[in-house]
Amino acid sequence: IQGFQPLASGSQGEAVWGRGTYFARDAEYVAAGPFCGMPAADGTRRMLMCLVTTGMSCAGDPAHHGILPLRRKPHRYNSSVDSVSSPEIFIVQHPGAAYPAYCITFAC
Repeated sequence: IQGFQPLASGSQGEAVWGRGTYFARDAEYVAAGPFCGMPAADGTRRMLMCLVTTGMSCAGDPAHHGILPLRRKPHRYNSSVDSVSSPEIFIVQHPGAAYPAYCITFAC
């Protein structure tokens, strides 16, 4: 497997801004939510810090099912975001657009 499997993400109806792999700009968003799983026996949790190529982003939409709208024919947007003016969540549809760089262990 190369990279992430973005089109499998959000297939259970949780795709608020369309299908794809979701990445947060701020680690606090991930740590405060249910995204890091249950703490280990010693109270630590883990998250991945990833390098993500976003390219030109458009506003996310639940109707995005892996194919983003045209930016300027024949070019499409490369990713989508929760807010174009101040993005905090980035959604990529291509498996090679994200690379896990670090596994961070932390305690809350």
